[in-house]
Amino acid sequence: MQGLEQRPAISPTQLVMFEFGVFVGVGFLIMPRGAMEKAREDAWLTVILAGLCAIASLWVINRVARTFPHETVFDYNPKLFGTIIGSLLNVAWGLYYLFFTVTGIRVMAEVVREEMLPFTPVEVNIAAMLLVLVYPAWNGLMPIIRMFESGLPVTLLLIVMFFLLAYLRADWTELRIPFQDGIRPVISALPQTIYSFLGFEVLFLYYPFVTRKEKAFVSTSIAIAAGGMFYAFLVLGTLVTLGPDVTITQTFPVVTMAKTIELVRQFVERAELLLIILWLPLAYTTHLGFFFSSAFSFHRTFPRLALRWWMVLLLPLVFVLSLIPDNLIAMLKWSDKVGLVGLFFTVPYPLIMLVCIVVRRKLGHLSSPRKDGDVT
Repeated sequence: MQGLEQRPAISPTQLVMFEFGVFVGVGFLIMPRGAMEKAREDAWLTVILAGLCAIASLWVINRVARTFPHETVFDYNPKLFGTIIGSLLNVAWGLYYLFFTVTGIRVMAEVVREEMLPFTPVEVNIAAMLLVLVYPAWNGLMPIIRMFESGLPVTLLLIVMFFLLAYLRADWTELRIPFQDGIRPVISALPQTIYSFLGFEVLFLYYPFVTRKEKAFVSTSIAIAAGGMFYAFLVLGTLVTLGPDVTITQTFPVVTMAKTIELVRQFVERAELLLIILWLPLAYTTHLGFFFSSAFSFHRTFPRLALRWWMVLLLPLVFVLSLIPDNLIAMLKWSDKVGLVGLFFTVPYPLIMLVCIVVRRKLGHLSSPRKDGDVT
């Protein structure tokens, strides 16, 4: 990290918190709509299937990372694909996390403007959010992880308790026997649903810093499973409180579900404001993880420029790019394109790398796995 801190040391528990904080954030406000558009009442099954697919992809990522236990993906991309292609892939990693930050920040700013600060320009919201991002990222990875570790459990518990109140007005007749329309609707909704799990692939970046590498797969799987249960809980909640017909017409169906909680509205004029207050820390952890990962990616690709300088350079770039789309709908289209890139980095890309490892070993270009468990 070149002077920012000592070499990071991520424990298994910290890895669970970090992975969960990276991929659970902005997406859960929108995700029920995308899942129900095709899967309808079986949307919660799509969420579970998406989580299982994410764990399967994680297994491949972990196998690749174990082959190079002391190197990041930016170090072994050139070894597997050659200098030119490997360097292009490294840049693509940085751009992927950069645009993930851009789309997330803009969506977050739009939600805050719509629900809390209707007369505040979106530029002001974005600027304030970006300044808050840089502060904890300035001293490296471990302060970010410690912040996740200390704040996420309480925030998640409060959100779950909040939405349990929505279940008091649930119409359980909306829940039906699974697969009445077959399995095809569940599978057809899978690509859009799995977008909400993107982020676990940061294991490629930070695997060398995990202290107990033999537990990296289990720790990240726990994070994905916890995120999947949380998503399924919210999808099921929107199903039994709003119904699929209403859910697919809402931009932020989870916010609409919060408006149905009468018990909270007896004490707070707008229940959705309480949700936004609880949601902001989760959204913040996602942006923070992706922003730092973008700077980290470019720093590892072009190490002559210090990590902090990459943060300084990327900050105004995120601000400008986040203002290019005219409205939220246009930004959500950007988000779909970023999601496609994320699917590439989580499914075909690790498989290609695994094939390259096998081929290069047979050609004698890579050493055989050792018996100490560090490598495959």
